[in-house]
Amino acid sequence: MKCAYLMTAGLILALNPVAPARAQTSDTAAVRRVVDAVAEMTQAGNVAALDTLFAHDAWVQVIEGAGVNHGWVDYRDRHLKPELERFRNFRLRYFDIEPQVRGNVAWAALRYEVAFDGPQGHTESEGRGTIILEKRDGRWVVVHRHTSGRRREQPQ
Repeated sequence: MKCAYLMTAGLILALNPVAPARAQTSDTAAVRRVVDAVAEMTQAGNVAALDTLFAHDAWVQVIEGAGVNHGWVDYRDRHLKPELERFRNFRLRYFDIEPQVRGNVAWAALRYEVAFDGPQGHTESEGRGTIILEKRDGRWVVVHRHTSGRRREQPQ
């Protein structure tokens, strides 16, 4: 009887990590979907959709290069909307996304490419970034984004 109890306890302990691993895999996929959606909705100029992907706390930071916006609303209204209005043929792609999940916090390192036609002509840039997300009410939302990159040299 004692041997059966020990075997059952050992089996439970051995199988217990399976459920958290499945949850981690599910959360990792969800984080990747949010990160992909940020790029897709930005490219589409769908600010209403982006409103659902970013937390609306005043302490949220969006950093692009040396520029910092405090709060999603500040970034959306003072940076993103005016920029999107000036750009034509805007393309944004996130790739090499590497999400990591730790409880209710996740981050994703990524690479990106952006191209657009603006008042100064055609611009193409590439860079790297990190997006930090928090799980709130069962949903992952962006609480911090930092990107920095450099312009690609245009052929003469």
